[in-house]
Amino acid sequence: MGSSKGRVNVLLLILLLFGGFTFFITVCISHMADRTQVNTFSPIEGTDYAIRYSSLEPNGLYAGSENVHTLVVEGNFGFDWGAALEGDRLYLNEYSTTDLGVMHSDLVRVDLNTKEKECLFSDAILRGRCASGELVCVRGMLLPANQPETNVLCRFYALTAPGVQDGAEVLFLDPATGEVVYRLPDANAMGKGFEARYLQRTLEEVRK
Repeated sequence: MGSSKGRVNVLLLILLLFGGFTFFITVCISHMADRTQVNTFSPIEGTDYAIRYSSLEPNGLYAGSENVHTLVVEGNFGFDWGAALEGDRLYLNEYSTTDLGVMHSDLVRVDLNTKEKECLFSDAILRGRCASGELVCVRGMLLPANQPETNVLCRFYALTAPGVQDGAEVLFLDPATGEVVYRLPDANAMGKGFEARYLQRTLEEVRK
């Protein structure tokens, strides 16, 4: 009887030790995953600048090569769609997340001489240049990554964002000044066919 009880105790001890070991390994792996390093360096085509996302250095706009570079302006800038250089001024999308977890974009302009950053439009995203050279951006529409059609938090955010309340519109900007030279409403501005409708045409063609 005593021998059977002893074997059960040993078995329980082994199970406890195995469970503890498994838990320890799981926690360690999760902790290591949380500390995964991020380090991307994405050059902006046609310039000597790049956007860096890193867990080792500040995110932002850098000048120079991947090995030898200098931080110009700190921020979470985009490089995929909108990055346009006009003289000494660089137009960029700057991304941020609200307390509600809604991601939005502001169109900013960086003076490469003074290293100063200016927000031109809130809740706006630069999409590129049209065929005649004007900058084309979409204003007043939440980013598709937020899934605004089903995300209730987006509705709360829209109540406090005047630009979103006014509805989506496409803006054409003079790259030399950043001033709006033409605007038109487009509720489907972030949908398919944007390039054909706006980027592949001149401003005069769009006006017609």
